[in-house]
Amino acid sequence: MAVILAAALYQAAGLDHILIGAANLDDGIRAFERATGVTAVRGGRHPSRGTENALVSLGRGSYIEIIAPQPNAAPNEFVTQLRALRAPAIVGWAVHVVDADDAAKRLAAAGFAPSERRPGSRVTPQGATLEWTTFDIAKPAIAGAPFFIQWGATTTHPSLTSPGGCTVKSFQIGDPAADELARLLGALGVKADVRKAAQPRMQLTIRCGERTSSFDSP
Repeated sequence: MAVILAAALYQAAGLDHILIGAANLDDGIRAFERATGVTAVRGGRHPSRGTENALVSLGRGSYIEIIAPQPNAAPNEFVTQLRALRAPAIVGWAVHVVDADDAAKRLAAAGFAPSERRPGSRVTPQGATLEWTTFDIAKPAIAGAPFFIQWGATTTHPSLTSPGGCTVKSFQIGDPAADELARLLGALGVKADVRKAAQPRMQLTIRCGERTSSFDSP
């Protein structure tokens, strides 16, 4: 069977993955399984962030990342946020881009201030190395904004190696700055269900076999 690399999987920007945070990865995996009937597979650890994850595919090009602190991780802002969760909750989302530098330039031209590009990697329990480059929007601050990811040229996309059986029924992003968020996504041609809301909120509904399950932001 031919290996499909992430670089060849998509031709335009779009939903890459949705992060469901948990205070403990084992608990997060069990909670997701109870809700959906699908067992996420461990994906590895992020050495520089103090987190570890487990993954479920949403089809070619998209997946769910259950993310939690490593047991002995030093405190940082994200680790502290995850440890405070009482139940699994959506803590972010990512958009894949074909070329991170080009995407950042297009967003800058639209009036947004992208952060510096950051390289990242992790080794899966099976010994495969995944590599990527990410950036986000530094200004203006938009709570519901995604971060952006370009996968490495020799990386197989996680949606192709993670347990399947789930599809997105809906993914809604509510934000006080909905107009700016829609303009941000529109600059890259990304389609999303963005709505005006008094408080930032994300809600994901997925269908896994005969089950329909929903996850919300904290």
